[in-house]
Amino acid sequence: MKVLRLFLIVLAAIVPFVSRAADPDPWENYDEAMFMDMDLDANIASPALSSDKERRAVRRYIGELGKRVAEKGYIVETDRDDEVMVVTIPLEKLFLPNDTLLRAGFEKTLRPLIGFLKDPGMFKVVYAVHSDNTGSENYNYDLSNERVASIYDWLLDNISEDLIVIPFAMGDTDPIESNMTRDGRRQNRRLEIFFVPGPELIMRARKGKI
Repeated sequence: MKVLRLFLIVLAAIVPFVSRAADPDPWENYDEAMFMDMDLDANIASPALSSDKERRAVRRYIGELGKRVAEKGYIVETDRDDEVMVVTIPLEKLFLPNDTLLRAGFEKTLRPLIGFLKDPGMFKVVYAVHSDNTGSENYNYDLSNERVASIYDWLLDNISEDLIVIPFAMGDTDPIESNMTRDGRRQNRRLEIFFVPGPELIMRARKGKI
């Protein structure tokens, strides 16, 4: 009986360590070069959460963060079963028509978001610039690509160098409304910013610290 009791005590002490060892390290393969080779959907999906506990904690955190961001006047939605926050910004707030340089006053639209990115491990930032279908497919892609570069340059000047930022130029390939109407085209011209849970957020969720 004493031997069995001793065995159970030792087993109880070992199991938590084995369980923790089995959890994947969210920092492993958290590499900007690797993410740059992935498409948009794959970037939104990575890094993935590994347990229901992490998912519940992250969803709760994202929900609360989304409310705070929405209070600042942003359009906020979620992706990946509420694990990723998506902020949508009409491009008219950032660029003049057919222009690729950030317009005067654009910072009042982008800068408030920087405050949510102070810890570079909390999120991977993925963003996509979309156009309407006015003009040729090549023109729309080139326009999106140059606008992506303007946003990227500004971000790099205003965030931690350790924050991973992955940009995408989408052109007119992913409309959310019909391009047959003026309002539909306006809504299709947009910047989408995805706040993807990073390793630090995942670890805090795992440890019950968020």
